Amino acid sequence: SSLFAARPDPVDSAWGFFKGTLLALPFAFLVGQVALPALPGFGWFTLFVVPIMVPAALGMANPRHVGVATAFAINFLAFLSPHQAMTYDPGPFLAGSASILVGILIAIGVFIVVLPADPWVTVNRILQAMREDLARLCLHERVPRRSAFESLAYDRVNQLMPLLQRVGRKGDAVLGGSIAAVTVGLEILRLRSAQQDAAIPPETVLSITNFLRGLARELLFRRPGEPQTATIAVARQYAASIAERSDKAEMLQVAASLRIIAAAMEDYPDFFAKGRADAG
Repeated sequence: SSLFAARPDPVDSAWGFFKGTLLALPFAFLVGQVALPALPGFGWFTLFVVPIMVPAALGMANPRHVGVATAFAINFLAFLSPHQAMTYDPGPFLAGSASILVGILIAIGVFIVVLPADPWVTVNRILQAMREDLARLCLHERVPRRSAFESLAYDRVNQLMPLLQRVGRKGDAVLGGSIAAVTVGLEILRLRSAQQDAAIPPETVLSITNFLRGLARELLFRRPGEPQTATIAVARQYAASIAERSDKAEMLQVAASLRIIAAAMEDYPDFFAKGRADAG
């Protein structure tokens, strides 16, 4: 059950595992303690087990039932403990199955006591990590691969989704901002690539560098209640100036990236500027 500690909602995950385990118990008892000792052999084993495992496998393929069905499939076979000569011996069977059920309940109790009850605590931690990811894209000397950033960003979004589902409509803006953050990160990567492009004039490279430094400061240091910085205005100003000076595709891409970043920050100002999510 310690595997569930890293899940966004470990209590719900462990509880689903417990329900699947509990559901597997009577099936394993009937097959392993009643049917197979009376009717031994591989043929009877197949006849009893296949009608149980096939529906379990279909449940594992259904996102709504994957947790319970997976626990059922794993623990049905564990409780059944198939071997060459099946015998009726309910004592060890019940002792072993009870120990597993009690162990899962103990883990759930630990999760309830140790982990924060307020989902916004975890949400704020993930949002701060996303802002720091964007700031690193702006400042780090080595530009990461696009695929590496996308993988990390979508992992963080996936962590947020079950947490935000628990807080209702209040989480919609946070989820929208997290998706916008992925877009902003991709545009930052395009700007970093433009800094190394020989077709980009030095003055434009300097403008990109100055903008990225200002954006990183916005992401890392602006706290709730503090006035907005000029990051959005600077992005739009740089974009207009670059588009006026040149019609080269590389320059127009720089201008487009600046406008996309400005639009995303304008649409979700709290996400990109605040040091914590607004739970109200």
